[in-house]
Amino acid sequence: MLRQIAPVPPPALADDHKTVMALQNIPTFQYINPIHNPAELLRIQTVLIHEEQEEQMAEQALMQIRARRATTSHTYHDAVVGARTQVLAQYGPDSNEVALIGLTRKSERKRPTRRKTLTK
Repeated sequence: MLRQIAPVPPPALADDHKTVMALQNIPTFQYINPIHNPAELLRIQTVLIHEEQEEQMAEQALMQIRARRATTSHTYHDAVVGARTQVLAQYGPDSNEVALIGLTRKSERKRPTRRKTLTK
């Protein structure tokens, strides 16, 4: 499993982009670590921009999938409710078929009782 690492905040990345652009204008900059090479920094920046675009596309795709799933779930639920109604209409509210689909038979419902009124 990959370890979750929080992304660098956008303001910090904006500052990083400015630094990389400024390094392009300093011809005497001598790097010790190869990753600090301005060309390597530009390459990493390009990869980051590409990954940000991929993330945006994936988020849009996820939103579309969730919207389709919501529509499908409503269609499914409406169809099941319709089927329950059809069973009630076809077999009657006190039939065994009503109990089979998970509804309560009319004869098994709790009878309403009178509430006692409080007198003052």
